[in-house]
Amino acid sequence: MKLNDSLSLRTVRKKIIMVSKLAGIILIVSYVVSTHLPVQKDASFLIWLLFVTLLVLIVDFLMGKFISKPIDKLGKSARRMAQLDFSSPCDISTNDEFGELSVNLNRMAENLQQALTKLETVNNQLERDVEQKRLLLEERKELVDHISHEMKTPLGVIRAYAEGLQDETDEAKKQKYVEVIMGETERMGNLITTLLDLSALETGSSQLMPERFDFVEFWRRLPDAFW
Repeated sequence: MKLNDSLSLRTVRKKIIMVSKLAGIILIVSYVVSTHLPVQKDASFLIWLLFVTLLVLIVDFLMGKFISKPIDKLGKSARRMAQLDFSSPCDISTNDEFGELSVNLNRMAENLQQALTKLETVNNQLERDVEQKRLLLEERKELVDHISHEMKTPLGVIRAYAEGLQDETDEAKKQKYVEVIMGETERMGNLITTLLDLSALETGSSQLMPERFDFVEFWRRLPDAFW
């Protein structure tokens, strides 16, 4: 078990050490073999030089495969994630540090994507709630202004008929004045009840089904309800 662990290439460091050792051994062996070939010294040197060049190219290819390409892929994935683009996960499938980093990076991207989706949903809901509150506030202001204006009329009528009641001696007219005053008082009571209902809706102590209540229609019909 320990021998397998020592020979396994599960880390980038072990891969680099293994490649460098093999390259050194091959370089020494190739030099020894080239010097014992039955050719002239210059020819054997050229053969060894070509072999060294080939060896350098192979080592460069392995270093690129083990180090440069994984780092380049990780860098591209990190740049995409920095721009909030999680559409293309990092596809490093090696069983070394780069592979582990790729898995963790993809997991982080997935978690960030889920968090951003939830945040976007919450923000959209918040925008809808704010817009609904704004509309309700505007409708409330319109309704309160309208009711306040409507309350001035019964107050004026009550005052006028109350003053007339003081000087009137005809009992029939007095009775008529009283009826008018009672009617206007009832009208004011209805207006005050409407304001109290509106306040109860705002504080949450009372609720109405949205599909059964329309502020605009209620406001339009409000004057007719008290005449």
